[in-house]
Amino acid sequence: MKIRKIGLAANVYKEDIRGMISMVVGLIPDTIELIGLEELSGLVDGDRVRLAGSYAGCDAVVALGGDGTILRASRAVEKEQIPLLGLKMRSLGFLAEDDPGKAIGELLRGECLVQDRMRLEITHGCGGSITERYTALNDVVLHGAGVSRVVHLKTKPGGTTLGEYLADGVIISTPTGSTAYSLAAGGPIINPVTMEAIIITPLCPHSLSVRPVVISSSEVLSVEIVEGGRETMLSIDGQQACGIGAGDTITVRKSARGTKLITCSDYDFYDLVSKKLRWGGVLRRH
Repeated sequence: MKIRKIGLAANVYKEDIRGMISMVVGLIPDTIELIGLEELSGLVDGDRVRLAGSYAGCDAVVALGGDGTILRASRAVEKEQIPLLGLKMRSLGFLAEDDPGKAIGELLRGECLVQDRMRLEITHGCGGSITERYTALNDVVLHGAGVSRVVHLKTKPGGTTLGEYLADGVIISTPTGSTAYSLAAGGPIINPVTMEAIIITPLCPHSLSVRPVVISSSEVLSVEIVEGGRETMLSIDGQQACGIGAGDTITVRKSARGTKLITCSDYDFYDLVSKKLRWGGVLRRH
């Protein structure tokens, strides 16, 4: 991958973001053009970073922050399928690289890996008509809010009713999102490099028989709101949201467009899980 132009994305609300941007810019040769969105105005050297309305024409985009910054940047590069490199700033971060110098160096030398990460396409409609359309790299969450949070749901993978139950909601995630909210709610961990699947994780279901389910990425899942509270919401990657109500149906399928995620050449998902989550370990002392 020949790099001539790099886009910069950043969480502008991070306390040390100015210093982080300056450090990363210093790692990139002056021969490479740098592009930033208008939100970086005042945080970057205008002679080194050109502000623009999009990342069009960039060979890669570097996102500075945590996984939330990467999720937001993934929407900005989705249409043009620009590879995305995340660099972490003091967060747990499953999507971001820990060592900026190593990651930038491998990117410039063409030694990095580019992984194709699956996205979800979500449509929201009522009475057969589609009113909203979104895509997600991590997950879509249908949940109750306010005082009365319980939602009456009916889930249908492939058109067959899997279950009808009361719950605080349901998380529908990609393998990339399997280590995020879904994991905290008891969902399984799935390797996003080797598998494509859709994970259905109920939120506090009022039934002992309702458990997380993994279905093929080729299947289409629909979730019908049989009865919802006064405030029932649909959240996309924890960053976009809309209200939904009784009679509405959410349809989720694999998106035609994924996210090209740049990682270092020694990336190993299971090693990442072991270190980030402190997986396992023998409790008995010898």
